[in-house]
Amino acid sequence: MQLKQYQQNTLDILKRYFQECRIAGAKAAFEKITNESDIKSRLGPLFSTYEEWPAIQNTPRICLKVPTGGGKTIIAAHTIKIVSETWLERDFPVVLWFTPSDLIRKQTAEALKNPRHPYREALDGQFEGKVRIFDLDEKFNITKNDVENNAVIIVATSQSFVKDDTAKYNVYRNNESLWDNFAEIICNTQGLETDENGKIKHSFANVLHHFHPIMIVDEAHKMLTTLTQEAFRRISPAAIIELTATPNPDGKEKDKCNNILYSVSARELKDEEMIKLPIVIREHKEGWEQAVDAAIIRRAELEKLAEQEKEYIRPIVLFQAQNINGEVNVNVLKKYLVETANLPEKEIAIATGDQKELDGINLFEKACPIRYIITVEALKEGWDCSFAYVLCSLANVGSKTSVIQLLGRVMRMPFAQARKNIELNKAYANVMSKAFSGNTTQELVEGLKNKGFEDEEARSSVIVEQELFNPIDTSINKVQITNELITFNLPASIKYDEKTKSIELSEATTEEDIEIVCRQETEEKAVEIRQKFTFLKNRAEIPTPAKSGERFSIPRLMVEIQGELEFADSETIFEYFDWNLADLASPKLAPQEFNIEDENNDFKIDIDGNKLVYSVETAVQQVLFANVEGWTKNSFVMWLDKALQQPDIQRMQMLDFVRKTVEYLISERSFTVEQLVLAKYALANKLQSKIANARQTARNTAFTQCLFSPEIKKEVDFNYTFEFQENMYDDQLFQQSTYQFTKHYLGKYKVPMIDGGEKGEEFACAKAIDVLIEVKFWLRNVARHPNSFWLPTATDKFYPDFVAMLTDGRILLVEYKGEHLRGTDDVKEKQLVGELWERESNGTGLFLMAWKNENGKNVAEQLKDKIKQ
Repeated sequence: MQLKQYQQNTLDILKRYFQECRIAGAKAAFEKITNESDIKSRLGPLFSTYEEWPAIQNTPRICLKVPTGGGKTIIAAHTIKIVSETWLERDFPVVLWFTPSDLIRKQTAEALKNPRHPYREALDGQFEGKVRIFDLDEKFNITKNDVENNAVIIVATSQSFVKDDTAKYNVYRNNESLWDNFAEIICNTQGLETDENGKIKHSFANVLHHFHPIMIVDEAHKMLTTLTQEAFRRISPAAIIELTATPNPDGKEKDKCNNILYSVSARELKDEEMIKLPIVIREHKEGWEQAVDAAIIRRAELEKLAEQEKEYIRPIVLFQAQNINGEVNVNVLKKYLVETANLPEKEIAIATGDQKELDGINLFEKACPIRYIITVEALKEGWDCSFAYVLCSLANVGSKTSVIQLLGRVMRMPFAQARKNIELNKAYANVMSKAFSGNTTQELVEGLKNKGFEDEEARSSVIVEQELFNPIDTSINKVQITNELITFNLPASIKYDEKTKSIELSEATTEEDIEIVCRQETEEKAVEIRQKFTFLKNRAEIPTPAKSGERFSIPRLMVEIQGELEFADSETIFEYFDWNLADLASPKLAPQEFNIEDENNDFKIDIDGNKLVYSVETAVQQVLFANVEGWTKNSFVMWLDKALQQPDIQRMQMLDFVRKTVEYLISERSFTVEQLVLAKYALANKLQSKIANARQTARNTAFTQCLFSPEIKKEVDFNYTFEFQENMYDDQLFQQSTYQFTKHYLGKYKVPMIDGGEKGEEFACAKAIDVLIEVKFWLRNVARHPNSFWLPTATDKFYPDFVAMLTDGRILLVEYKGEHLRGTDDVKEKQLVGELWERESNGTGLFLMAWKNENGKNVAEQLKDKIKQ
């Protein structure tokens, strides 16, 4: 399973943290990374200082924020190898994986045991299949051979460990059979729990304490109790990785704070096609039957659209019934679905605490008939089926929390890939307004924020539709009719509502369809129908530059590569650039780059002037001093070669580089093979860094030579253009704000979200562009969207924030930057590339790097100065 870009970025930051951690310690490493401008900006209000728990001093404890639907579990599976190699320097770690409930514990354990599941495939790929998974109930089956030759993962809940009276819980009880497996290797008993007689307990908790497990904590915000620190002291984890959508940043209660290292935004999930957005909410103020009918109709419409998709999708409705004493309990709802709505009983399944009709059912199979699932609250944790599209909640008054929790179950995108039909990229919910105390929209927005959405993301993710059966005088597309016989000759684009005796017009309704109906009605009613039709069409056809056929073409930057003009893409440029590792990375590691000091009981590794100290007397490091016998120079070279494999470096180049490095360290630096084996992960990380620096040097050289050498031909020409289209951003979240832009190319209702929202500096820049008399129209250019305009950088693509067409025909690119980024290498590079595009455009293009204040001028003044050039 290929990781999404935001998942890989998260893991890259995690690896950097633990590499720094080995040198500077947990707190210093955290503060160094989170104070970097891009990370600090990403964290925003989540930025905090590092809080160290006294009970487990020097143990790294960090939190990764990933919104609901972002794949926290697959990220967790990939963290294990990173922590094991980078921090523990072990081949095979012990992992204690905490889940928030027994239900999720069982589901997680089953998934990790399944060799075809992506979670297990990730683990097998990291540890070459040497993985053993145990549910907590199977803890006494773990053997010495398991932990010595495999990555051992124990899936548990915190409730089994976080207790005052440890005598009551079997993880702390004596178990001689378990202890017999490990007695010979547990020689250091410091910190182990003892019984009332002072004897070491032969308990599972003490076994864990000895192995110092990597601890993974899912839904970490729920784990921060006053008992947590003491429980963690008993377990003595080597590192704690927390994952949650709603972390607790720095606050008054320090022991209840997460150390948030990295934050993924909901927009990144949407861009990577992980979740369905927006959520279309339809609020029902009258009978519950109305909500049920609307959900059934919506599901049927979605299934018709799904038939046009390449992959099989069977949209499912989740019905949330009231509890057993409610008016619309499970039995009442099912009776209505079968007897009144005439749904086949085989298409309905009940999933509650007592009725578990989904057990053993694979909802993704084509043969599965289930299209409707009735629950109360049983699906709010752990249940995951991306075919769920519609939530219909009939919840009691005050049940908004469970409604919001269930919303997460309909947000996952089938196969993590956007659908061809945009209606299948949305989630839907029918809710009873009586379940909410006030503003339904605002309360759902707050609910999404509790799922890891930022404020602006949450507000842009909720669209509230009008109730299905609105009073006729407020409906924009319904007309009550007098001749019910019309229903026998009604065009397909017009629906009939039996309850209100009215016809409903749609966007597909044509003038011919209207006339068919009008010929069957009174003259007075025909006038009303035509007026409604005209109003509806005018509303749907609000003029925009895109709809009016205005062409918006942006010339691309082209560069000559091997005699042909190509898009100036850094990947293409580097692909044709010949480089050799030996030319850019010396195999001779100087003492200041890498050194080993082996004195008495201390073993010190010095990398770039930073010492990593190990002691044979420290239990957590004892594993370093085992199994160093039997290694030879050649076997160590082969191990390093395998650890450093790079897809863009020829095997013989890498092998030669590694061989020369090892020979130099042994012959010139006088290290023994045994010493190098003890330092193998530190050495591998150092060489990995050296290779990465060499590659970046090569990329920078290729990029600079290709784009900035006068000998190489470059063009910015309208023969090579990027075309903006009317529906290019229909899969995006749009800005929800009180301010309405008047010149946006796609119209005021289709302005993609702007970073920081309506109160942000970037929004102010957009307003300044919108009011400029010299601007004909402009567009919010969405970063990393496949339909967006970009320019190259040495390592990536650069997407200017705004693109404007001026009234004189010139194109203006605007990139806005916050003051905290001034002078950074990234900004300097973008400035150079933007100015190159402007220079090569022969007067047809302008580029502006805009700031809140530049030489005493605000954004509007900077824009005017640039346009005057």
